[in-house]
Amino acid sequence: MVKLSSSNIQLISENSSAADRSIKKDEKERRYEQLFPPYHPCKPYVIHFINSLTTEEELKILCNVIKCTTDFIFDTESDIHYHVPALIQILLVQQHSEHSVILLIETTHLPDISSSRFPEIQNLFYHLFRSGTNLYSWGSLKDELTRFEIYQLYSLSIPSRIFDVQRLFTRWFDECIHIKSDDKDNTINYDDSIIIHAPALDPELFLPPEMMNRLKVMNNQLWSLQDAIAYLFYKYLSKRDTLRSWSIGLDKRLSSRNKNYSLNYRKRLIQYASYDCLSLMEIILFMHENHLSVLHDNDLHIQSLGEYFFYLTTKFSPSPSSFHLVNNSQMYEMLFDDESDESMTGHELNERHQISSEAQTDEQYLNIFLHPVEPQPSEQIDQIRQEINCYISNDQCLTIDPQSNNYEYYIDINSSEESNYYHQMNHHQEFEMNYHVQTNNFDVISSSLNKTKSKSTRSESARKRRNQKSSIRHRKNRYTFEITRPVNTTITNVKKILRSYAVPYINVNIVQSTLYMGLTSQDFKDYFNQLLPMDIFI
Repeated sequence: MVKLSSSNIQLISENSSAADRSIKKDEKERRYEQLFPPYHPCKPYVIHFINSLTTEEELKILCNVIKCTTDFIFDTESDIHYHVPALIQILLVQQHSEHSVILLIETTHLPDISSSRFPEIQNLFYHLFRSGTNLYSWGSLKDELTRFEIYQLYSLSIPSRIFDVQRLFTRWFDECIHIKSDDKDNTINYDDSIIIHAPALDPELFLPPEMMNRLKVMNNQLWSLQDAIAYLFYKYLSKRDTLRSWSIGLDKRLSSRNKNYSLNYRKRLIQYASYDCLSLMEIILFMHENHLSVLHDNDLHIQSLGEYFFYLTTKFSPSPSSFHLVNNSQMYEMLFDDESDESMTGHELNERHQISSEAQTDEQYLNIFLHPVEPQPSEQIDQIRQEINCYISNDQCLTIDPQSNNYEYYIDINSSEESNYYHQMNHHQEFEMNYHVQTNNFDVISSSLNKTKSKSTRSESARKRRNQKSSIRHRKNRYTFEITRPVNTTITNVKKILRSYAVPYINVNIVQSTLYMGLTSQDFKDYFNQLLPMDIFI
């Protein structure tokens, strides 16, 4: 009889739970697909790729357009296999334009940092984040932008107003449902009012609007973008392509693109990335138009899109009790497992079913008028910021008619990942060791000063040994995710080469003819292990 260890049992349980979630998600996709017509944007849109092919002239033209725009929608995507930040989507909200403009910034296919085009791309972000602009996202934008800092495209000291529409929508929808219920017996007919298009009761829907809203409020849950589109517009927004290979090079002109993926696969990802931004824009405009249609005299000053969302943020600012809400996600999952708390931005494999980031307080989206104290970055993040150099972008313009943008043929290619990782650290202990002796602070009582000093003196050698062991342990941790290469050059040249490839190393060490590089994560290890040639340092 085979006995399973507790760790194996836990692994089996986690795999089973993941499989159950995947099955439920697929069932929901099929049901929504049967119930609702597919989502299509309300007007055509133009896509500008920003990657290594974008010219300086194209970047300057886009910069001029951005200067004349104040509202921008952001989304991001990460690669399912390498887990690297791969794509930034930016939609320019121009309400009176005949078409929408979308920028797809392929961060793994950008020009070299030494290129003359790199400052032009940085200039794009400078004007995007300038004072007076409004940035919208479905989820915490700041969290997503932090992950893309490795590309050195911008500084996170953003003077723009940032709106987490997911949080605001959840409160706004709850308010609309109550207003609708209160007006059922009202004989006044508001011809200009905007209604929610979802049916009052459909037995094949997961829940009617009132019940769905009640459960989300009771369990402190946020709306998913897919549900918001279904309940507002009676449309099906597919989320099947959330976890995909986003670093393959979506622009078919790229010579650096992964040629193992079909053109049709790229078209499908392009549509998915575009629809996430376009659908969010329709939600934002819907909420704003609803406000304008029932405008009261004391709200006449709230006219523009940015002013309205600033008003919502102030109106729905968290009360003291909201900082102590209990997370009842397990109970809610039994009732409705739709990943509704999932944010639109930054779809990473390891973050798909985590709720903790969304269970935080509303302090983040309140940074449009407050300046909260930011958590101090770790030593590793500081080193990444200092030492990473990045790539930059070039673009092709695609004008897409939403009614003719259906990609039915679809091929998904899965790449295998390493299942085990073993490593020994003895060579690091022998050749590289730093001692960090920390002095401990004691409250010295005057009556026992001599005794305390004597005890401290006697324990000095023991404390030093302890700190040496601690230094060795920390140094081991810096090489947890390690890449090795043969080397025949100096450590200075090695670091120059690593910077040119934007490698986020923590430590590098040469032992005889072997270079050891410690990275910050398994994701970076997998990615740069493939990127760096074996003879790069010879």
